[in-house]
Amino acid sequence: MILGIHDGHNSSASLITDNTIKYSLSEERFTRKKNQRGFPNNSIEYILNELNIKDNEDNKEKENINIITVGGLFRRGNRLKYLKTFQKEMNIPMLYFNHHLCHASLYSLSDFKECLVITMDGGGDGLSSTVSIGNKKGLEIIAQSDTIDSLGDFYASITEVLGFKPMEDEGKVMSLSSYECGGEVDIDIKVIDYDSNIKSFKNYLGVIGYESTKALRNIFHLCNINLNSMDFRTKVLISKYAQKTLENTVLKMIEDFSNETGIDKIVFSGGVAQNVLLNKKIGERYDLYVPPFMGDEGLSVGSALLIRESGNKNKINDEINNKTSNNMKNKINNKKINLKNTYLGYKILNKNVETLIENNLLKNYKVNYIENRDIPEVIGNYLINNGIVCLCRGRMEFGPRALGNRSIIALPSKENKERINRYLKRNSFMPFAPTILYEYMEDYLINPKYNPFMTALFDVNKNNIERIRGVVHVDNTTRAQILKREFNSLYYDIINYLYDSIDLPVVLNTSFNIHGEPIVCNELDGVRSFKFIGDVLLLGNWLIEKI
Repeated sequence: MILGIHDGHNSSASLITDNTIKYSLSEERFTRKKNQRGFPNNSIEYILNELNIKDNEDNKEKENINIITVGGLFRRGNRLKYLKTFQKEMNIPMLYFNHHLCHASLYSLSDFKECLVITMDGGGDGLSSTVSIGNKKGLEIIAQSDTIDSLGDFYASITEVLGFKPMEDEGKVMSLSSYECGGEVDIDIKVIDYDSNIKSFKNYLGVIGYESTKALRNIFHLCNINLNSMDFRTKVLISKYAQKTLENTVLKMIEDFSNETGIDKIVFSGGVAQNVLLNKKIGERYDLYVPPFMGDEGLSVGSALLIRESGNKNKINDEINNKTSNNMKNKINNKKINLKNTYLGYKILNKNVETLIENNLLKNYKVNYIENRDIPEVIGNYLINNGIVCLCRGRMEFGPRALGNRSIIALPSKENKERINRYLKRNSFMPFAPTILYEYMEDYLINPKYNPFMTALFDVNKNNIERIRGVVHVDNTTRAQILKREFNSLYYDIINYLYDSIDLPVVLNTSFNIHGEPIVCNELDGVRSFKFIGDVLLLGNWLIEKI
């Protein structure tokens, strides 16, 4: 077994054995601090405790973790100290892998036999982007961009210019870019582009981080864009510029490498791959796969994938163990990973809910136990009666999206959208996403395809826009989770009850958390967040209603 660790931005831990990801957890879910940095102590502790529980339950000889992998090469001070201390406690080998190589290794989650693997983010281990060819032989990196020439940093700087939090609120910029700003005026400046001669992005500002933010502010000032007032129109104008720059530059790069290699299948990983507007543009031209944990939380999985097929766990392939900074031709085996879903984290237990009841933590609520067979009807009727339902059961999702186990759901009406926005104190311009049953996706979406991880954006069928107005953005698109029963049977059955009752196979689905906090993790998190949002909470098999 391989324990993967990421101890940087949005730290995480994962456990992989053979071709299965057994556990993956983001540290933020435990600490309640969004994008938690540092050693993922709580995530690792949960994995180790679960292993001990399963060993005791199954009466088997304890399975051993054979090796530790770490996503990212460069660290110092306490970060390195924590890792070394943990290795000493475990007394097993530990290997460090390049940040972008870990992002790229997630291509083995796709069904592609050969693909271009694009990684792109603000920066990691001196790089901001890589291009590789991935196939059954492994990965071969063929191009890189360093951290100066970073599209991810450019978009983060725009986020900061607009008064949002960089490395966290980029989704707000993307959402704003879809609005009209009245009397369309384009910003015609080039600060970053793709240069086919050097096979790299090129940042004409020559600076990153806050220096880039300052430079962009000066440029906008020279273009007579008033950043002092920062009204909605100005925010939309700048957001449109940023999104257009991102899309045009990335598409230019992909077209260059696709023409050169003859490969039209793309795997897109790294933080920039969370931009579903960009993904839609790529997907219109190429066959696209985006991993469900494309951000830095996925580095713990990626690092473990790099050695899972090294043969004897005590013998590490010399080629894979190449730790040079360039790492230009790392080869890994590409045995298909069995990723059925992303329910890889903390598991809600009914006995823990019963402890909350015994300790009078639910004394101000009406509490009833519901059998699994009755849940679809009970929850479905709350939805039909326009209730807002919080779901907190089963294992927690890994990655940025709530997919039915830690979700707030409601009928997809405009009124419910506005209601939930008020509860969560959420920006009104940010859209909500739906979950749509697979069998009926063509009734609501144009050219849909199975999308269980909510990584793609679709145009909405105009005939049904009004039926699901609460989950349709201003440009008539929606980031839909398309659900098959095999992915999450209980969640499917709840929505299917709606379809049988009111001919609607769609719910509004947003993450169960207070705005600005991570998605809820455990039973107590669920109860605390329920105070602020929702009419009813399904916590395990316990139905909790506000009195």
